[in-house]
Amino acid sequence: MRFKRPLLIIAAVIATLTFGNLTSVPVTQSDVSENYPPVVCPATPAGESSAISVPSTQTGSRVLGKKSVIFKPTRTLRLMQSSSPTILETKNMTSPVWQIKKGVWAGATICSAPSISQWFVGGTADVTSKGKLILINSGLSEAIIDVEIWSESGIRPPKVFTLKANSSLVQSLDSLDPGAKRIALHIAPRSGRVNAFLVDERGRGLKSLGGDMVNASPDPSKVVVIPAIPHMKRSGKALGHTLRVIAPGDVDARISVELISNKGSFVPFGFDERAIKAGIVTEIPLNPELIPSTFALKITSNRPIVASVYSSTYADAKSDFVWSTSTAEMKEYSLAVSGLAPTLVFAGEKILISLSILYTNKKEKKMTITGEGIATFKVPENARTINFTKVSDETVGGSLVSTQSGFGYLPLIPGSELTRVLLPSANIRVLNP
Repeated sequence: MRFKRPLLIIAAVIATLTFGNLTSVPVTQSDVSENYPPVVCPATPAGESSAISVPSTQTGSRVLGKKSVIFKPTRTLRLMQSSSPTILETKNMTSPVWQIKKGVWAGATICSAPSISQWFVGGTADVTSKGKLILINSGLSEAIIDVEIWSESGIRPPKVFTLKANSSLVQSLDSLDPGAKRIALHIAPRSGRVNAFLVDERGRGLKSLGGDMVNASPDPSKVVVIPAIPHMKRSGKALGHTLRVIAPGDVDARISVELISNKGSFVPFGFDERAIKAGIVTEIPLNPELIPSTFALKITSNRPIVASVYSSTYADAKSDFVWSTSTAEMKEYSLAVSGLAPTLVFAGEKILISLSILYTNKKEKKMTITGEGIATFKVPENARTINFTKVSDETVGGSLVSTQSGFGYLPLIPGSELTRVLLPSANIRVLNP
């Protein structure tokens, strides 16, 4: 009898362990959190005004730097921005910004989610420069930002900026590399939720030389496409262009440039196997013999590069200039266009774009755009949003906007993309079998 009790205890323990193994449920990773990060719109410098096209009057907005972090409805489709940056909850919609100095110049960009890398190829830091680099930290902790600088003299000493939480900074371009005629910048935050925007404004004395927003380009690549370059004439004379290129590595690059127009594609004279010195911001004049139209450039290189095109413009009896920047391949997304009526430009070998237009009267129209090489579409004046429902492979897009104040360009890319985070979930039966 004295041996029966230990045997019964052992049997009970074995039975309990066996039952537990049969009924326990492991922790799973099946729950997913999905959201579109809020987007940040640039500050409006003194003497300028900005209007943001939003998809709905219920679009949530708040002003950076305020104590309140509550998003309130815009109650308008065309939000006039204050001097401080604006943060929007546009979800799967992209909101463009139209910034002007009335009667002097105009430019366009998109409100975008914070980024860990932004490249800007455009602007100057010489005596004509009135340009600005706008840095924004929309996070709740301090941001440390590295700004790498290149010019016609090569790579320059980097600058480091520290921004408090929920704050912004406007830095003049001529303070980054005084006297430089051609600059390229790489914005690389070490911490914080950082956005950067670049304004290239120029003047000589009291005379304005125009201005534009320089949009950010993707990271350096061996294939670069600039989709929307306006070619204009004034008094019968073609206005010129300048290709600006930087090969930021340690090895020289060799580039070939293909010009794509509605009359076909060709390599301009002097643009085949052109040498680009490493670390030197290089400019090459580009004066194609074309009728007034819009064209694209496809640049192939043996080394990663970043590039953009500076174009003189003349529209609505106003002289200005515009920076057309390289951009990533298009994808399905939606764009708010209230008050803009842009001209959309698509570049690709076989272009097939399906889109739907929502008008201000809430009517909707679906259409398809096709082409080879390049295709354009003028958005109607009363359009509210454009939804790109299908995009052909290896197609890039840009848009051009013209008003009495000047000319602007913006890339056709989403300002915010859906993020997915796996959330651990445990079954209660683990604790209560």
